[in-house]
Amino acid sequence: MPRLIFTLLLVSFALVEPPKAWASSSEVNLGHFNGLAMNGYDVMTYWLGGDPQKGDPEITAEYNGATWVFVDEANRQAFLSDPGKFAPQFGGYCAYAASQNAVADVDPFAWRIWEDKLYLNYSPQVRRIWASDIDGNIEKANGYWPDLLKQ
Repeated sequence: MPRLIFTLLLVSFALVEPPKAWASSSEVNLGHFNGLAMNGYDVMTYWLGGDPQKGDPEITAEYNGATWVFVDEANRQAFLSDPGKFAPQFGGYCAYAASQNAVADVDPFAWRIWEDKLYLNYSPQVRRIWASDIDGNIEKANGYWPDLLKQ
């Protein structure tokens, strides 16, 4: 029962009109505050086995209509070598919300690399729900994505 209540709360929050920042790049989550992909975190820090780190606003790249920020030039170059591989799935929106046909922001510390793809979630609690059936949730989310952004 707590899982159902939490899921309903997540979906109800996700169905609220998206912030204006999301509208400027419908395919990439630009968050609420800074208008940057990954909320200004360096996407490569996920892939390099460390904790997520904020990027340097002087070291950026454009991809998929969004500005991505990196901690150093090496990470920027690594990302640019194959941005489609390194960018998070579902545009950096919550993977569990996408599996529920909804859009939600993410906590940069609620993430997982699964089968060589990066997934983000709304919170650590939501990540645990998502992780209870990763493959099933990915399959459901793939069925809704990217059309759910047009709703």
